Amino acid sequence: MLSRHFKSFCIFILLLALPIQACASGSSVSPSQSTQNLEETSETITGPAATKQARFTTRDGEEISGLVYGQGDIGIVLAHMRGRGQSSWAEFATVASDSGYVVLTFDFRGYGDSTGTKDKRMDRDLEAAVRYMLFVENVRKVVIVGASMGGTAAITVAGEYNVAAVAALSPSVSYGRIDALEAASTMKTPLLLIVAENDPPFNGYANSLITAASTTRYLEMAGSQHGTNLFAEHKDELTEQLLAFVYAQTR
Repeated sequence: MLSRHFKSFCIFILLLALPIQACASGSSVSPSQSTQNLEETSETITGPAATKQARFTTRDGEEISGLVYGQGDIGIVLAHMRGRGQSSWAEFATVASDSGYVVLTFDFRGYGDSTGTKDKRMDRDLEAAVRYMLFVENVRKVVIVGASMGGTAAITVAGEYNVAAVAALSPSVSYGRIDALEAASTMKTPLLLIVAENDPPFNGYANSLITAASTTRYLEMAGSQHGTNLFAEHKDELTEQLLAFVYAQTR
C-alpha cells in the first residue's frame, strides 16, 4: 500500500507539524438500504484516464451521471462547484487515480446527463455518490472533496455516512436547504478548508466554519480564485495538499 501511495506519503511527512486530531465518524448505513437505487454501468469508456461510466439514483428519484477513475480500496468523491461540471475535476481525478485511489466524479442534478433541476438538493446527490462508492465500488473508506456548493454539501453529509474526511474548497455556510454551519457544529469528521485570501465573502464563511467545527485545518491561498478555479494558480500545491490530506486520513 505504501508504494501505491508513495507520493502522497512523502507529502504527508512534510505536513506532520500540522496534524488534525479528530476521530472519524462512526455512523454507517445498512447495506440493504444503501444499495437500493444504485446502478453501475460497466461500459468501458475512452475518455482520458476514466475507466468506466457510473449512473446511480438519489433517494428522491433523480438519476446522477458520473465517471470512475482507477481502482483501489480507498475512494475519493469529487463534488463540483456551481456553474461547472464533473469535468472541472478531471485532471485532479487522473492524478489521484494514478496515486492508487478509486475516484468518482459526477454531475449534480441538472448538470450534464444528470436529471433534475440545477442547484437543488446537492446533499442528496452527494449521498448517492457516497453510497455508490461504498456498496458498488466496495471501498473501505471514502473521502469527499468538494468545491464551493459541493464543499457545502460535503460538510453536511459527512456525519451521516461512513466518510473518513472532507476537504472543502471555498464552501459557503449554507446553500438553500443545506446548512453546513449547523452540521459543522457537531462534526467529528476531519475537515480541511481551503480558501483564497481575497475571495469574500467565503473568507468569512471559512472563519465561521472554523469556529463551529472542532476538527478543522485551514489553508489560505494567495489570490482570489474560487473553488476548482484555485487549480489555475496553485495546481501543484493544491494537488499535493489534497493528496496528503487524503493519505493522512485513510492510511
